[in-house]
Amino acid sequence: MTIPDLSGLITKDDVNHIRVKTQKGGSYEIDYISWAKTSQLLKQHAPGWEFHLRQSNSDNWIWASPDGTGFYMCYFTGPEKQQTADFLYPIMDHRNNPVKIENIHARLQSDNHRRAYCACSCFTFGFAHEMWTQEEVQDTALKNAVTNTQPLQKPKREAPKTPPREPDIHKGFGERLDQSEKGTFIALVIAFDKEHADWSKWLIETFHAKFFPGTKPNFEKYWSTNLLFKPGAEFLADLIDKKTQELKAMPF
Repeated sequence: MTIPDLSGLITKDDVNHIRVKTQKGGSYEIDYISWAKTSQLLKQHAPGWEFHLRQSNSDNWIWASPDGTGFYMCYFTGPEKQQTADFLYPIMDHRNNPVKIENIHARLQSDNHRRAYCACSCFTFGFAHEMWTQEEVQDTALKNAVTNTQPLQKPKREAPKTPPREPDIHKGFGERLDQSEKGTFIALVIAFDKEHADWSKWLIETFHAKFFPGTKPNFEKYWSTNLLFKPGAEFLADLIDKKTQELKAMPF
């Protein structure tokens, strides 16, 4: 069986960038390609290939690991009823920890479905492999990227040299959030602000005092600018949880 080779398909125009300033005056850039762009390019350049979740033995799409955490089994089908190899993808929370099946809710399923789609697209077609291997994305798409086919086993090729990137671990703030993780935490903030609008400013001020003491917060686009690292995100999630429980316990 052969499948489309979409290696080198994405260009710099397909990649989104966020420039983030650090507390010490420096900056770094977060690069990502959205699941929606992934879908658009696959439909355009690999027509007839569709993403699927394999149904589990429990008549749903969540499989159980020996420890009780859940995962998806993903694959693609082709226009001539081809079926690719299975790709296992664990269902993870915002900290990238696997989640017990009884704790998996609809939002977690949908977020992980989109992550699994992008990961399986890379595994199957080599699509957007640069975003996973941190190789340089070309200015224009490779001419033969979507006209040739590839066997399931591709020959290895030497990766081009790329300039050094910002480390994944910041000495002062810990491990960085990836774009999907950041979106999950910001969704928590949005839900909290919607339900408890009077406490929105308090949430920012409390977070800011913890991680940026002695400075005043800029409330405009605060979370997209300052929510960058996992320790901060975990502190924020705990803060929201505790305040939510506290407000629920009030007699009004």
